[in-house]
Amino acid sequence: MSHYDAQREEDNIEKYQRRVPTTVIDVYDVLEAFEVHNPATAHAVKKLLCSGTRGVKNKRQDIEEAIAALKRALVLTKD
Repeated sequence: MSHYDAQREEDNIEKYQRRVPTTVIDVYDVLEAFEVHNPATAHAVKKLLCSGTRGVKNKRQDIEEAIAALKRALVLTKD
């Protein structure tokens, strides 16, 4: 059982909720809280959470790159 699973049981919170240690979190905190280990999946999540907000690419480009990253994640997934 992971640290976050134990904490969820102790706090009696739902499976899609996570307690965060600070009021300011970033994408990497979210990835850790949800135990995202596949780097391609992590890249896709980052693209989706921040799509169109970084001033480099528009929302559509970020979403298209997230889709490509998820396709790669499928290749990397062993189960």
